[in-house]
Amino acid sequence: MPTEHLAAHGTVRGVFFSLGTTPSHDPRLDCAKAIIDLFNGAQKTAHVAIFTLTEPRIVDAMIAARKRGVAVAVVADAGQSQSPSNPVQTQMIAKLRRAGVSVHLAIKQTALMHNKVGIFDGKTVCTGSFNWTNAAEKHNDENLLIIDGTQVASAYEKFVFQRILTKETLVVPS
Repeated sequence: MPTEHLAAHGTVRGVFFSLGTTPSHDPRLDCAKAIIDLFNGAQKTAHVAIFTLTEPRIVDAMIAARKRGVAVAVVADAGQSQSPSNPVQTQMIAKLRRAGVSVHLAIKQTALMHNKVGIFDGKTVCTGSFNWTNAAEKHNDENLLIIDGTQVASAYEKFVFQRILTKETLVVPS
């Protein structure tokens, strides 16, 4: 299977871990709070590629950013977003759309849209195993890495918004 490689320079701003798996966990390392803080600090753009999105605090932060004039765009996995077994994600996607957030659903062609990525103002990226869900925060061993660097952000923008949005079959936003 072909892979792409890109040398990009950035600075790690923080490493975060899920709360539920560590009894002595420092709340300052809370993955969901780190993501919310990124949306709260965004000034121009917040672009997201996400497999599972059911954490209401993150959705509310996305909507608040949109209301402040930040261009918020989401690419989510269609299977997760339209599954009768995942009504919470269906509700969250609908809530985002009602608030004016641009949401695209990627249909599996060659692989699941299994990313967990946020790109903020073209200069900061958050990525890791952390699904943006309450379960990920409270019950799973998850991680999140925040990287500052325009080269890293550009590489993710290219992957998410050029590759996925042009090569995957998308469900037209309603």
